[in-house]
Formats: sequence, C-alpha cells, structure tokens
Amino acid sequence: MNLSKEILRSEAEIAERVSQLGRQITADHEGKELAVLGILKGSFVFVADLIRQIRLPQQVGFLEITHSEKSEFLTEIMFYSSFRVEGTHLLIVEDILDTGITLAYLHQQLESKGPKSIRICTFLDKPDKRKVDIQPDYCGFAVPNRHVVGYGLDFEGRFRNLPYLTYVE
Repeated sequence: MNLSKEILRSEAEIAERVSQLGRQITADHEGKELAVLGILKGSFVFVADLIRQIRLPQQVGFLEITHSEKSEFLTEIMFYSSFRVEGTHLLIVEDILDTGITLAYLHQQLESKGPKSIRICTFLDKPDKRKVDIQPDYCGFAVPNRHVVGYGLDFEGRFRNLPYLTYVE
C-alpha cells in the first residue's frame, strides 16, 4: 500500500470549504441551538474544525458505528444516552457518505427519538457508490470511488493525521 503523490484537496482548500460549510449551517439554523453528532472515528477532525466555524449555541456528541465482518448490512451503533436528541435541531456529521445504508438506518433510528429537525453534513460524498436514496444536506467535496485518506480518514488505522486528502494506491 502506497500513498498517491496526487493531492486531492490541499490543507488550504479544506479549511476554506469547512469555513463555507460553517457559514451555511449557521445561516440555515439562525436563532436555533444545534445538537452536533459526529460519527467516529473518521469525522473527528472534521467535527472539531466545523464546530468552530458554526456561530450558534451547540452541544456536541459522538457515536461510533462498527460493521460486522459477516455482512455490510450488520452494524453495531454505540450511542451514549447523555447526548440529548429529543427536541433538538440535530446535525449528523459524517466523514464520508458512500452506500448510505448505515446512515439511512441511523437517520431512521434518530428520527424516532423526536428531534425537531435532522440534517446531514458529510465531509466527502461518493455518489457513485450509493445503494439507498439518501443525500447530504451539506457536503464538503464529492470524490471518485477510490480510497481517500487524510484529514481524519484512514487506511487500516493509518494516515488520519495528514492535513490534506490523497489516495491509497
């Protein structure tokens, strides 16, 4: 496994896009408090930068989704009850949206907990891999169907610390 020499998105491009997303989310939720729910592990860098760009009162929480080795359709969602969903304006923040299967299931489960609204913000979107009809409300960048690393995204636990995006060859 080698890193590509091609830089998909630079550190400066990422910072500018995260700033734009923060302004858009702030404008769309003016006068409201947000409940920001980051999906671990890949989104932690994006969430940290994004919440500093959102100029609204907010609570922040995280949940971890693990996939079964037996099937792409089996998942375990680790959700901590201290994060309040009922009555909130919920913003789910994901690192990458590809098939959409897990995110659609999570959206359905969170909707049953009674938030006032749910919006999805993904750092990266791979629309060519979508298997269910779910679209992000906010998207950093659309990317081709290749394995992207950096800015929190990994390959076998490595490369999360890169400040830019590249591919694994």
